[in-house]
Amino acid sequence: MSENLRKVLEDIIKAGYQLTADGFEYLKTLEGESLAESVQGALTHASNTSPEITILDKAFLQDVYKKDERIPKAFTFASRTPRTKPLAAEYDELIHLPENIPGEPEGNINGYLELFRNRFSKLERILRHRIDVRDAVSIKSALKMPLKAKLKVIGIITTRRSRGHRLFLEIEDREDSITVMATDSEVVRKGLSILQDQVLCIDAIKYRQDLLFAKDFIWPDIPSKPPNRSKEPLCAAFLSDIHVGSIHFNKELFDRFTRWMNLELGSLQSKKLAGRVKYVIIAGDLVDGIGVYPNQIRELEITDIREQYKIAGMLLQELPEYVEIIIIPGNHDAVRKSLPQDPLSREYAEVLDENARIHLYGNPSRLQLHNVETFISHGKALDEILAHAPGLEFQKPVEGMELLLRCRHVAPTYGSSTPIAPEREDRLVISTTPDIFHMGHIHVFGTKKYKRSTLIASASWQNQTPFQVRVNLTPTIGVAPIVDLQTHKVIPIDFKKLG
Repeated sequence: MSENLRKVLEDIIKAGYQLTADGFEYLKTLEGESLAESVQGALTHASNTSPEITILDKAFLQDVYKKDERIPKAFTFASRTPRTKPLAAEYDELIHLPENIPGEPEGNINGYLELFRNRFSKLERILRHRIDVRDAVSIKSALKMPLKAKLKVIGIITTRRSRGHRLFLEIEDREDSITVMATDSEVVRKGLSILQDQVLCIDAIKYRQDLLFAKDFIWPDIPSKPPNRSKEPLCAAFLSDIHVGSIHFNKELFDRFTRWMNLELGSLQSKKLAGRVKYVIIAGDLVDGIGVYPNQIRELEITDIREQYKIAGMLLQELPEYVEIIIIPGNHDAVRKSLPQDPLSREYAEVLDENARIHLYGNPSRLQLHNVETFISHGKALDEILAHAPGLEFQKPVEGMELLLRCRHVAPTYGSSTPIAPEREDRLVISTTPDIFHMGHIHVFGTKKYKRSTLIASASWQNQTPFQVRVNLTPTIGVAPIVDLQTHKVIPIDFKKLG
């Protein structure tokens, strides 16, 4: 988009008018002075003709342009107070980070011991807030109890195996370990969703000295309370996986998103929704990165990581000035690959760091938007969750998100495809109940309600890649889920279809 065209579009919006798609295409055919004069004439003519005129289409612009050719070009643009302005522009940003704790890595076996001890403590505390878990005993106490005693224990899963129609678990707490067996078909079915290294409570009967017979499995889960709601009528757009720098990055669709945000595209109702968007949240993979996978260079349009972030910054600069942009890293970004990830650094993303309305946070991040509890993570662990948990599939990533929310952990399994750093505190625990739970990574859009939480799996802004073709994954491209922070209603905007 030329600077002249951008300027006249700003003039149209400031004057309180809207431009149709065919009107926009017509303006693109005009150049130089004729462009500016045609728009000025149209605005003046609309203002003088009728206050009912609020939309400028191709026919109206052409008519004005023809009239202007018959009169002298010496007139001045008469600016006026906009009839309407975006609602989001009337409100200040309200972002609160209750937790922003830097990591304390310890690169040896002691680091992982501290990590899992902290994980156990955090999730045990969450479990004991449940009424049905408050009477749980330690494994040491369970070992001393008589046979056939009814009991509950909290433990971390160290081993899970099945044999015929039976399920066997090895669990441990701070002091001891014990074996758990399940034979009831419904209990076994529930148990097959248990993930390695997750913490849960087991409702059991003492079967042998070192063996418990499972009656039920109790996840940390989230409570069924009403969600927090914003007092202000604002919305947030939840994006991820932009992949700037990739040859597969769909520039056209992302440009349509920015045009929509600038009230240049869509119906009147759609533009009204765009004008309520105060926040754009990007859950990782803003750029495609360098050396993320073998032979990636063949699929790069931009081969310099700093240049990728520079171009990304320029694209984000196109969003309205009243919009706040929140970015966390993903596995393609220039940060360490192990979770949790620190925010994007100035070393690589200087252009983002210098923009006052861009907020760079770590992965994962917990934040509050106008009192709405929001938990954002890129979602790398969904790879193994969707691949191995029964009944889950990559075309429905939001179901995997529900399982993680029930576990109250972003990446429960250690030693799989998701690397986890040996930190003293497990920052991957979902310590509070999110009103909105947002992930990307899989490139497939989905949303659902689970108890009080709205779950959002983001679409991608990257066309289907050769890898996705090989694994038969069909990505969702160019869909932006817009969440009303008052009602928690999710409105997906498909920019392939938006006129």
